[in-house]
Amino acid sequence: MKLTRRMVLSLAAVVAARQAFAQDDDTVAFVRDFYTREIARHAAKEHQSDDDFLKVFTVEARELWRAAQENRGKANVPLGPIRHLFLGQGVLPGREVALGPVTASGHNAVAVELTVQGNPRQLVIRTAREGLSIKFADIDYGDGESFVAYFSRLAGRKPQ
Repeated sequence: MKLTRRMVLSLAAVVAARQAFAQDDDTVAFVRDFYTREIARHAAKEHQSDDDFLKVFTVEARELWRAAQENRGKANVPLGPIRHLFLGQGVLPGREVALGPVTASGHNAVAVELTVQGNPRQLVIRTAREGLSIKFADIDYGDGESFVAYFSRLAGRKPQ
């Protein structure tokens, strides 16, 4: 059997597709495991240091968060609802949070279904790879303002 160009290209496409599915599975598992731990930490009312909570984010997201902290008090930003950085708006200590399905949601995105005090909500976690690690690049809270947009505003920057 003679190997044709078409056969080689088809084989390459199949291999690339399998790698993409494996990466999606790895990313979904990473996000599910993270949220399982985060919800348990929240329920136990455990405090987390800034360095510990920032480990899950990309370098760009960490730098943006730090810029927002440095600009704290300088930005003319109206007070708004309290936002838990991983769980979204209104998730105060002691609020019941339950994890639902965690599924791939397009290229480098994972949908996380939560129930907060019996009210469903969906977050979309945008991920990126840094070396061999999966990191959070952004969190879409579903209320119109993502992690990047919120902290860009607090840092006095235009959202990326």
